[in-house]
Amino acid sequence: MASYLSIHDKNILIVDDNATNILLMQAILEEEGFKNILSASSAIEAYDVLDDQSINLILMDIVMPEIDGLEATEAIRSNQKYLQIPIIMVTATDDDVTLKKSFDLGVVDFIRKPVNQVELIARISTTLQSQEKDSFILQHSRFDAMEEVIGMLAHQWRQPLSVINAIIGTIQMQQELEVLEKDTLETSLKDIVMHTTKLSDMITTFREFFKSDVSASLANPNEAISKSLKLVQENIEHEHIQFHLNLGEMEPVFYIQNLLIQALNNILINSKEAHIRNKTQDPVITIRSFKQNGKVNILIEDNAGGIASNIIEYIFEPYFTTKKEKNGKGLGLYLAKTILTQQLKGNISVTSQGDKSKFLISFNP
Repeated sequence: MASYLSIHDKNILIVDDNATNILLMQAILEEEGFKNILSASSAIEAYDVLDDQSINLILMDIVMPEIDGLEATEAIRSNQKYLQIPIIMVTATDDDVTLKKSFDLGVVDFIRKPVNQVELIARISTTLQSQEKDSFILQHSRFDAMEEVIGMLAHQWRQPLSVINAIIGTIQMQQELEVLEKDTLETSLKDIVMHTTKLSDMITTFREFFKSDVSASLANPNEAISKSLKLVQENIEHEHIQFHLNLGEMEPVFYIQNLLIQALNNILINSKEAHIRNKTQDPVITIRSFKQNGKVNILIEDNAGGIASNIIEYIFEPYFTTKKEKNGKGLGLYLAKTILTQQLKGNISVTSQGDKSKFLISFNP
């Protein structure tokens, strides 16, 4: 579980080749009550600090010898471990091109030199408070996803458990009547083993889903689709929703498969609930995968009634929900977007026409 600290207890890293600038910002921060301030005089030193310390915010100078702030930011953003650390550029330049490139690299804000105390504290406080809020919402949405998946596990366990109970009941009855034959017993025991193996496989699948310490590895994106379907398929088919798959040729790529599975599950669950809510006739969910311009693309389409034009721009916002029931938390699509944009360096978009909606996932391996 995430730990929530006062913003003054967060670890702030100042990266600047000018010792005077470091001392000035450090003095301002200490005067405002910030306790954990680290510094680095170069990008190389900054990498060493990041490897050794848990950093919550980076103040990055742009103009530095050897490796400048833009190159350092790009390197930090390319490392999955540091992807969530907000970076504020500290710059003397008014160059719009440089500032645009900074934001394209994932910088959250910038402060102009010479540093103004009020501006520095305001921008740092706003960024850290926003980070804390986002972290809380993301944690909440993960618990919401876990609740949904645990419900699916319970549902999927009922059928094999019922079959096992029925087999055992038949064996007991035949034994009491003294009509139990050896061949019948062997067949029944094989059936029990088959169903317990199925239960064990389900546990393995769900355990993998809940892992939070997984790292990027080489895997085929179509495997993530297959594993996601394995988690939700029985639950969705129980609602008489058909799956249509059209998976294109995909070579293994480097990504965190478990995160993609979580994002896919949230979209599929959202589609299932829309079908149920709108009582769709002949409900269908179609999944297609393809590569385009070096990107992995996954298109999920349903015919669950479409999304109204006046709400479609809000569906990825936290706590936005169209559900009338009290347990509509509005975090599923927010979590999917957060995973794709912040952790897989990708994106998700939605279009809707008539009774059909299309969710397009796209990410760079």
